[in-house]
Amino acid sequence: MKFKLALLVGKILYFFGKFVGKSSNLPGDIALKICPDMLGRFQIKGKIIAVTGSNGKTTTANMVAHVLQQCGHTVTNNAKGSNMTGGVATTLLNAADFSGVVPQEYVVLEVDERFSRIIFKSFSPHYMLVTNLFRDQLTRNGNVDVIIDKLHEAIGPEVKLVLNANDPISSRLALQNERVYYGLCESEASTKECQSITHDAKVCPVCFHRLRYDYFHYNHIGGYHCDACGYENPQMKYVSRIENLSEGAFVIDDHPVKTGYNSLFNILNMTACVAVCCEAGIPEEEACKAVSSFQVSKERYDEFQVGERKAVMILSKNQNPVSFDQSISQVLSMEGEKTVVIYVNNINHTGHRDTTWLYDIAFERLKGKIENLVCTGPRAYDLAVRLNMADFDMQKVKVQPFRSRLKATVDETKGTICVLTELYDAKGILEVISR
Repeated sequence: MKFKLALLVGKILYFFGKFVGKSSNLPGDIALKICPDMLGRFQIKGKIIAVTGSNGKTTTANMVAHVLQQCGHTVTNNAKGSNMTGGVATTLLNAADFSGVVPQEYVVLEVDERFSRIIFKSFSPHYMLVTNLFRDQLTRNGNVDVIIDKLHEAIGPEVKLVLNANDPISSRLALQNERVYYGLCESEASTKECQSITHDAKVCPVCFHRLRYDYFHYNHIGGYHCDACGYENPQMKYVSRIENLSEGAFVIDDHPVKTGYNSLFNILNMTACVAVCCEAGIPEEEACKAVSSFQVSKERYDEFQVGERKAVMILSKNQNPVSFDQSISQVLSMEGEKTVVIYVNNINHTGHRDTTWLYDIAFERLKGKIENLVCTGPRAYDLAVRLNMADFDMQKVKVQPFRSRLKATVDETKGTICVLTELYDAKGILEVISR
């Protein structure tokens, strides 16, 4: 009785919540208060694919859903990235009928790493794709070892893992489980030395000797081996090779793939998507064709005009240095004069003022490569201090903490405007500078 009441209340809240922007988490949160074990009561008829990891899980999960739909299958997924317990509950109650049956052929769930053990306490996915593991929101998550422990609680013995062979951390999750690996070969954009400050895998996870890298794609993602025990990249079942990075052309095994977002990070995520879709029953050629038609959400990457100037918005996750490192790489890949606008907020939801994560971002890579850097947001001066310590030419650094006054500051600069900001403030910033 509680389950049916929770379903009814949740569906009503979802219907009305769509009109006030409260439809992603709230219906599930309220339904779970009525029936705390609701997640285990759904009758899910299709295959469940979970997508988790420190970075890229929202886009990758949406990519997986896109491929499955393009291949003619019915799919439900939490497309807006509501990846905690309430968001997953909302996704399932919206997809279910009033008997609690979820009829779709595939259920694709983006899942927060820390909440995965709670979400999968009473049911389990058939496949779990892990994109990568990095230090992420340290005040909330602790170090990577904490996340690994929580994921191990979430991974049941029957779950098939799809893992990143270029990541020495996540590739060793739940060694007792069946698994396949995907990865990206060394390319023209790979480097022999790590270009970032954040490097979470300097030590061999098997014998604790120093881990050697043959190449880096970004941060600690790349080709590695241990001279002491022989540990190295696991054998990949799904292998990407870049043919022309500037044109976004690469192959997965022998199948051509195209992308308009031509970063190594995105190409690895596309490879991950194809890998998990193939394991779930999609022919590889069809999966590669379908993933090539995927468009990254404009909430995460968008190009537009500000007067006569080109502008680019790149989603950059606060308290996540790897996310900002990827945004910096995207800026550096662009030609011509550039001005970078970076919005730094207090920690979402808690309001904590920790800014130590700024010192894990390799801002030094931008020195001499951009015209100006505009610091904005509540922690604008903290960012300016970080840039000063990185020996930036402070004549080129402008500080404007107030978003309402940002346009006048940006108008004093020149070149393409590159806005690096997190999701919750992106819309407001774009509205201000586009006036």
